[in-house]
Amino acid sequence: MEKKIKVGILGLRMGAQWAAGAKNLPGAELSVIYDKDEKLKAEKAGVYNVTPAKSEDDFFESDLDIAVIATPDHLHVEQSIRALDRRMHVACEKPLALTVKECKKIIAKVEALDRFFMIGQVCRHAPAFRLAKSIVESGEIGEISFIESEYAHDYSRSPGRDNWRKAPEIKREGLIGGGCHALDLIRWIAGNPVEVFCYSNKKFLTDWPTNDTAVAIFKFPDKVIGKVFVSTGIKSKYTMRTVIYGTKGTVICDNTSPELQLYKTKYSEASKSQDFCKIPVKVDNHNVTSELEEFIEYIKRDEQCPTDVYEGTRTVAFGEAALISSQTGAPVKIGDIYQ
Repeated sequence: MEKKIKVGILGLRMGAQWAAGAKNLPGAELSVIYDKDEKLKAEKAGVYNVTPAKSEDDFFESDLDIAVIATPDHLHVEQSIRALDRRMHVACEKPLALTVKECKKIIAKVEALDRFFMIGQVCRHAPAFRLAKSIVESGEIGEISFIESEYAHDYSRSPGRDNWRKAPEIKREGLIGGGCHALDLIRWIAGNPVEVFCYSNKKFLTDWPTNDTAVAIFKFPDKVIGKVFVSTGIKSKYTMRTVIYGTKGTVICDNTSPELQLYKTKYSEASKSQDFCKIPVKVDNHNVTSELEEFIEYIKRDEQCPTDVYEGTRTVAFGEAALISSQTGAPVKIGDIYQ
């Protein structure tokens, strides 16, 4: 019988879905969980029938194959490094860190200790976005001319435990902390952008320490252009609406919609219709079970998964470049940030 991969979950708010995945996947064993919220820890221990660690130190002393770091953003670096030092493979929730400089600390450990690392960019596992990427790769809509994505999520009701998202000492930037979903999605579908220009403002969360809304315009090689809109204060329902305009058609999708819209020139010309066809898709915008399953499969093959520490760093570099542009009023070359 094949040995199961022992998984531990650190942080049980974002980590609850990771715990469910570890509990349900046949190749995994949910071995230990921990959260500093004792009530939450006890509740989840009962839900998943698992013994919780007594402390964070106790968690890192556990005999784990994979440590899932699902804690607030500013804790990712220290906790990922602790897990790597214990010879654990690591699945870390997005964003990898708040700056490229911090990301490089994790890169150094991954390389020195030869461990496998996954960054939890869950949009790559959302059914609608996976279908959109496959349509682009098939050539059905031709070459991409313009691509846009938005991350609109009202954080006024989600400041995080102990208000960490709005804490002045942390200064969490929504453009990286939440907007990394849209930034990573654009990169995954269209490749690495080379330059970005960004405007930002603060009209919603006026008592928070950072701007709440930003628009970033960027360019790729081959004259492809794009846009990302991020707002953590917008008064609207959550959305990640994404549009891909190709030379032979258009895709419109969202990780909250049960339909992907597809327009193809050859069909519209034949039918003399300008209507989009609607393709049903499953709504699964936090498909972390798929993420964990993929990570385990790669580990068993002794291979690094595609969403590695370098991918996580490139997405942070994209966001950091946009932030610098919004502060300086000048375009920023993303490669300069990544180096």
